[in-house]
Amino acid sequence: MRLNMPKLIRLSTERFVIRTLKPGDASERWIGWAADPEVMEPVNTKPAKMTLKELQNYIGSFDQSRRVLVGVFDKRNDLHIGFYAITRSEKQRTATFNVIIGDKDYWGEKVVLETRAALLDHFFDKEGVEKAIGMPLARNFPAVFNYKAQGWRLEGVLRGQCRSAKGGKRLDQCQFGLLREEWRQMRKAGRAT
Repeated sequence: MRLNMPKLIRLSTERFVIRTLKPGDASERWIGWAADPEVMEPVNTKPAKMTLKELQNYIGSFDQSRRVLVGVFDKRNDLHIGFYAITRSEKQRTATFNVIIGDKDYWGEKVVLETRAALLDHFFDKEGVEKAIGMPLARNFPAVFNYKAQGWRLEGVLRGQCRSAKGGKRLDQCQFGLLREEWRQMRKAGRAT
């Protein structure tokens, strides 16, 4: 499948809507997430004060083909609670998933397991992706837990792979992988979250 045409994504789970983000989705809530150390440090990003225009430019930088940005919205109230940035490789047929749930009221509520399952179904079944990749920092225990709980395989720990955004200390990074056929087998067996 060719990646040069942007595609709009709109998926629905039991509790959430996952859809393509546009510059008009920039909000003061999201700006608050970017400035919150509790939200940004687990993904090794310095908290930053952004303007609405800077956030709109960030959202607009995604081509929705090779670099995909989708938001997670609560179905009950249409509240934007987080987002996925997904990088695709047409040549390798891979998709690398990064997620931030910025609204702390939703932490510990299995948002990532529910929404990422819908995204995996979409990318494996409709976008020709053959392998999903996740690369959380080893110290990001909630992310590591979520990958393992969803059946991803830990393929390795890259020692000292990244420099900490806070202080420059070397940090270990995990690499998780999930093949399309593994996901389909888990779905068929009813084991996939």
